[in-house]
Amino acid sequence: MEKNKHEQHITRQLRILFKTVQLHAKKVEKACGLSSAKIWMLHEISANSGLKVSELAGALSIHPSTCSNMLDKLEDMQLIARDRSRSDQRSVHLSLTEKGQNLLVQAPIPHQGELNTALAKLSETQLLNLETGLDDLLQALKIEDSDAAMVPIVGE
Repeated sequence: MEKNKHEQHITRQLRILFKTVQLHAKKVEKACGLSSAKIWMLHEISANSGLKVSELAGALSIHPSTCSNMLDKLEDMQLIARDRSRSDQRSVHLSLTEKGQNLLVQAPIPHQGELNTALAKLSETQLLNLETGLDDLLQALKIEDSDAAMVPIVGE
């Protein structure tokens, strides 16, 4: 009977977690017309002038091609600029435009999203325990599409 109570409690906790992430995503999109993932991108570019695409993808834990596609949209909206390195034409450095800076100032905080902000508050031991438990849960679910982890969550 105890195991059943734990399962029910964890199910409720996961629902709260997902709902919190979705509500923040909706709040961000309503306030500034961009997904929370794109706001996080603008935040990272603002905080790390001259950031490379691969570094941004790493910071957001997304695939580089997903990152490039999202950057294309931000560039089309004139929120970011891409500058090729003079010494290495393959290297692209990112910066915010004035329009991008203005939009970021208006975006709800935390720019990195509620989940990342909460994770940053946990100790290394807590993070390790959470990581182990989630790994076990994903293994029990027999998840076959590990590529899904490399795409940002968007509010429905």
